[in-house]
Amino acid sequence: MQQNEPSHARQIRKTLITGAVTILGFLALFFYTEYTVERAKNQLMALKSDILTASNGMLMMRRHEKDFIARVDSQYIEKMSNSYKSLMIQLGEVNAKLIESDISIEYSSQQALAYVDDYVESFLSLADLVVVIHGSDKQNGLIDHFKDRTLTLGHQLVKANDSALDNMALTTQDLMFQFFSDFDSSTLARIEHTLEQMESTITERHHSFALFSAFAEFKLSFYALQSAYEDFGYNHNSGRHGDLRSTVHQLEMKLDAIFKVLPEQISRQITSYENYRVLATIALVAAIILTLLYVIRQTSSLEKQLINAREHERQANRAKSAFLANMSHEIRTPLNGILGMTEILSDSKLTAIQKDYLSTINSSSQTLLMLINDILDLSKIESGHLEICPHTCAIKEVVFDTAALIAPKAQQKSINIDINIDSDIPNYVKADEQKVRQVLMNLASNAIKFTETGSITFAAKLCASSTNTVTLFLSVTDTGLGIDSDKQAHIFEEFKQEDTSTSQQYGGTGLGLAISSKMVDMMGGKIALKSVKGQGSEFSFTLTFELDDQQLKQENQTHVVYVSDHSNPLLMDELHRFGFQSNHVDKEAFLTTTPPPHTVVIVDDISIYRTLENAFEPFHVIFLRDNHTVIDGIQLDVSAFITAPLYGMRLSNTIKSTLEQVITVSPPLSSKAPAQNSTILIVEDNKVNQQIVTINLKKLGIEFIVANNGQEAVDFYQQQHATIGLILMDCMMPIVDGFQATKLIRAYEDTNNLPRKHIIALTASVLDDDIQKCFDSGMDDYLPKPFKRDVLIEKLDKQVNFFATT
Repeated sequence: MQQNEPSHARQIRKTLITGAVTILGFLALFFYTEYTVERAKNQLMALKSDILTASNGMLMMRRHEKDFIARVDSQYIEKMSNSYKSLMIQLGEVNAKLIESDISIEYSSQQALAYVDDYVESFLSLADLVVVIHGSDKQNGLIDHFKDRTLTLGHQLVKANDSALDNMALTTQDLMFQFFSDFDSSTLARIEHTLEQMESTITERHHSFALFSAFAEFKLSFYALQSAYEDFGYNHNSGRHGDLRSTVHQLEMKLDAIFKVLPEQISRQITSYENYRVLATIALVAAIILTLLYVIRQTSSLEKQLINAREHERQANRAKSAFLANMSHEIRTPLNGILGMTEILSDSKLTAIQKDYLSTINSSSQTLLMLINDILDLSKIESGHLEICPHTCAIKEVVFDTAALIAPKAQQKSINIDINIDSDIPNYVKADEQKVRQVLMNLASNAIKFTETGSITFAAKLCASSTNTVTLFLSVTDTGLGIDSDKQAHIFEEFKQEDTSTSQQYGGTGLGLAISSKMVDMMGGKIALKSVKGQGSEFSFTLTFELDDQQLKQENQTHVVYVSDHSNPLLMDELHRFGFQSNHVDKEAFLTTTPPPHTVVIVDDISIYRTLENAFEPFHVIFLRDNHTVIDGIQLDVSAFITAPLYGMRLSNTIKSTLEQVITVSPPLSSKAPAQNSTILIVEDNKVNQQIVTINLKKLGIEFIVANNGQEAVDFYQQQHATIGLILMDCMMPIVDGFQATKLIRAYEDTNNLPRKHIIALTASVLDDDIQKCFDSGMDDYLPKPFKRDVLIEKLDKQVNFFATT
């Protein structure tokens, strides 16, 4: 069946291509139809918008008309003129789009435009008359003229001193006011009568010519104003005002065809387009479904055959993974003996040729172990057995620990190690710590391998944070060989290095970066590379973690003074993180300050130490050295050494132990003696492994007891828990395994309110399920077999209370 798989795949591919082409044809037809309908719809929407604009323009013209009549302001005439021009343009655009749309409607654009012209002409004629009546900024109107004549007549009447004539004048003015208020024709007749009486009285009594002339002008101004109002129209239906209203009504009737009827037709047409679109969509879906059904029917039998073939392949992969896991476990056990005894033997007195032979054995064994680890990891990834198991993780410690692991090699090469960690990064997150460490260690090992001079920089940056999550950017940057740009795309592939000479010169299988990339992908991130040939490389990845509730214990009562002429932000951030009351001063400032008793002084310069040696006497002094600097501890009378920038728990524990007078003056852990009542309980059933661990602990001067299985370990712990400081627990043992033994020990501690002892898993299994099972059972750390002495020391060194001053 596997031989026929390519043929079946080709047939399936051909059927899928045919179906895809058919569906693409349907889609092309559908989108063309959709485009045509959408274009027609947009044209109708544009026409509807133009109609609305024209309608609003007409409304604005009516408003300008009413505003002018009410306020007699010439600006409204100008506005009317502008609105008229805009309306003519808008009606022209409506007519052009109406012709393009093929919509049938009883509407004559020429008649509509003619009515608009008539309306504007009627308005302008009425406006001229209104200006004559009310006047303008440049000239007075008939109303102003009538007021002037009325005042002139009043002055002459005062001079005439004729009370009867005064009464007639007042009566006449009242009637005129009433007439101009309601334009009643009967009032006009009474006005004419009183005017005749006044004229007769002026003549009969022989008043002055000035009075007679003033009366005549008053009379003429009244009749001129009355005539103008009559021409304007006593009401909305008479005069020029009535003509304007009649013209407007005729215009509105003409424009109703496009302002009211046409929008309704457009809405109905758009609705029909939408219905057509729905039908086209239904037809498309039906056609696609039929095509897919055809494709499914044609490929179902071939697909079943492929599924069967792939199931056989998955079974083979599972068998391969199980075989590799079992073989890995079985190989690691004797390999642990080879590596452990090789490391122990290297400390004995050997000839030069024997040391060379031993070095070859160790190098070959390490290469074999690395190859086993890489192949096993790759196999687990490919078979889907590699799982992400988040638990409480001190993410900053992961960075510091990784840097510490390559520090010895960096010291040999005189390469500087730098660490940049954002102070805002939380202390604890939920993460698969083992995999994050493995990725960082792979990147760091790669960096130290290809860097001969310069520096290696570890960075942890805060990218984003929320209530429950945090996104971190982690990177390792070196100043090594760098990678050609055309080779960078393949650097994360299995068994790929930059070229064959790289493998020959520097060694390696080319699996580390591939595994790291896949692990980062599984944790939800993406690994990235920036590199310039000859300048170095930056490997980085970004991951999002859940926040953890665990809080870092603060040391609020301890005072720490950093005496240096140079700033050290990372050191100060770490001191602040652990709650130390810390400050940074130079040597001159230190002489003028009086730190409290039991203050810890950190100094990083031998000359400063020599200068202030007497001033340092009352305090505990810790010397801060660079990772690539070798200092003879005997020459400096200090309490402890700290290697920069390898801070984290090492820094906190060193300061606390200095105050407790527990840490030795000499920096190497191998010279530290065990504290009183501190014994390591070794739980291991394999005699070779027992021998390796016990010999290493003897070389470190650490007391220990050995249990051959989990039951013995529980019994020893219950009898000697006061003297046991740490437990190295194997997992796979007879009678009671390490997982069950750990649970029994934790239960005993809880029942008797005993302090929790640190338990480190010691096993040859590297499966994720087994690692997670270690933490779930109550273990605190994990040490895979075979292990190097440096790694064992690193694990023990974290438990600083385990060692005392020699």
